[in-house]
Amino acid sequence: MNRILRTLIPLTAAAALVVGGVAAPAIAAPEPNLTVAKAEVTKRIDLRLAALKKFDTALNAAKHITDGHRSTLHTLVTEDISGLTALKTKVAGETTREALRADAKSMVDDYRVFILVGPKVRLTAVSDAEVAAVAKLKAAHDKLADLVAKAKAAGKDTAAAEQDLAAMQAATDKASAGIDGDVATLLAIEPGPDGDAIRAKVGECRTSLKTARADLKTAVTAAKKVRAFLKSLKPSPAPAASPS
Repeated sequence: MNRILRTLIPLTAAAALVVGGVAAPAIAAPEPNLTVAKAEVTKRIDLRLAALKKFDTALNAAKHITDGHRSTLHTLVTEDISGLTALKTKVAGETTREALRADAKSMVDDYRVFILVGPKVRLTAVSDAEVAAVAKLKAAHDKLADLVAKAKAAGKDTAAAEQDLAAMQAATDKASAGIDGDVATLLAIEPGPDGDAIRAKVGECRTSLKTARADLKTAVTAAKKVRAFLKSLKPSPAPAASPS
């Protein structure tokens, strides 16, 4: 009898797993703490999605950014939002730590939201604003130079004003040359696993824009000196007659 029972017990257990003649699939138990790890990766993706939305808002608000740069950056931000949203869904369905680690790596290496996308938006806006400033300074220089030339023709001592005009021109040209091609170089930087290399490339652009800003300030200072000189040439208004 014991022998028969020993035979029947495993057969009964096997039969209990059969429903309608088909064995029920085995359900793999989730790995310990995998749920917590998935929640952490999801949180980090959400931070990036929130940042991208802020970048897009800043992009729309930028006054001097060109239409072409705005379109390029808007496409980048939109594609990154789409890609990270899909990655978030993928993370939710992962069942192994290996797959989750791959997702976490992709979240960083394939997008580089904080060290690349954000700087692309901010620095492009700065560069385009500086390009616009260069154009205004060049126009101002030409007008001031014409007025100084007229003052010189009228017999005024314009030596100092001419030196200021030369300093203004030199600083403006230096700023223009310094930022030439910066945006194209910046926008061409691709995301990837080498974060230090990306930071270095972005840093080069940031440094050139900072230098250009200083040059533009120098040009503005020189322009103010020329304007002050021209203003000094105007006769002072006659004092008002005192009442009788």
